[in-house]
Formats: sequence, structure tokens, C-alpha cells
Amino acid sequence: MLALAGTNVLAAITFGVIYLVAASRWLTQPAFLASLLVFFVTLTALWVHVERSQPGARDTVSRVGRGALALVLVVIGLPAVALAPLFALQRTLPAAAGLAEVIRPAMVLLMIALALVTAMNAVGTVTVAVVALWARVTRRRGAAP
Repeated sequence: MLALAGTNVLAAITFGVIYLVAASRWLTQPAFLASLLVFFVTLTALWVHVERSQPGARDTVSRVGRGALALVLVVIGLPAVALAPLFALQRTLPAAAGLAEVIRPAMVLLMIALALVTAMNAVGTVTVAVVALWARVTRRRGAAP
């Protein structure tokens, strides 16, 4: 489960960086969309690989539960880890420091990244389910005379 959570954190950071670079106008829109697509597919494949390599129960309910728990850990933990220092600095620094202009974009980037990570987990879960169903169907077909 921790490996899945680590994969989700890696994906959130990657998606956040892609959006940050695009928002800074360092990427053209086609380059942004291409990088988003390439990294979404790559990170989903990594998520599926990590999920399938996990030891333990292999039934569908345990797989979905493990993936959901890893996602919940990241959705709750990452905003706390990323935003808590910013809010602490905001209370410490004077308003003239302009930290409010940093917090709002950071929150937006985090929300976009977490939405993409959630979509990545959904696509990964569907992929694992389809592969398991395909293996089950082909196993039955091979066993029949």
C-alpha cells in the first residue's frame, strides 16, 4: 500500500510540475497536452505495475481496497504536508511579503494534481480489472475441450 501511495505522490508532483511549467508559459499548448498525455499513460502503467507486484491477497476487493486506501492517504496527507508550511509562514510573515499570492496558486495546482491522480487511479483500477477478467476468460477457454 505504501508503494502505491508513493506512486500517487510521484504522480501528483509530476502533474503539478507540468501544470506549473505550462502556467509559466514555458510550454506551448500542444507540448503541454502531449506531456500530460505521455506522463498520464506512463504513470498509470507504473501504478498498475506496482499494484500487480504487491504481495498479499489477490482478490479484487483487497486490490481495490488497497488502491483506495493509498489514494485516500495521498489526498488527505499531501495537502497537509504541502500547505501547512505555507500557512505557518503566512501567520509569521507580514502581509507585505505577499505570501497570499503564492498560496492560492499552490492550492489550485495541488487540486489539479490530485484530480489527475484520482483519474490515474481510476484508469489503473479499470486496467487491472480488465486484465484479470481477460486472464480468467482465457484460462476457462483453454481448460474447455
